[in-house]
Amino acid sequence: MSIRSITKEDWSQVKTIYQKGIETKVATFETSPPEHYEEWSKKFDQENVFVHESNGEVDGWISLSKFSSRCCYEGVGEVSIYIHPDAKRTGVATKLYNHLEESAKSSGYWTIQAQLFTSNVASKALFDSLGFREVGVRKNIGKLDGKWVDNYLLEKSIVTN
Repeated sequence: MSIRSITKEDWSQVKTIYQKGIETKVATFETSPPEHYEEWSKKFDQENVFVHESNGEVDGWISLSKFSSRCCYEGVGEVSIYIHPDAKRTGVATKLYNHLEESAKSSGYWTIQAQLFTSNVASKALFDSLGFREVGVRKNIGKLDGKWVDNYLLEKSIVTN
């Protein structure tokens, strides 16, 4: 088992994991993954996108994207984590997050935020266990399949005072 930076060659496996997350209807408003790696990867901070690999197969990925282009928020990033269904509840998400947090600190981030569907009980439990705090619930933030969805807004300060 190892965590490493993503490469273009990982896209097929990453895309499959993302598609499985999309199919749950509790992970994202997206309805399909982009066709090409370049399209998908351009929204992320490339220094902070990692995969977890077990037995030569990618079984999870994590990414950090800039929250805003405004300089006052340059140290705020939004995290996304997707785990293959066969690797859920094995600690992969926690390992990926811990790795990302250390990398984010080295990259100058001071806060990591997450947005997740209020119906995504497993992800809420994960973020609670990682020390995130609930900022609030964003009511009717978007529609999926014609139905309004509420999102938790969570955050974690990663700077030490």
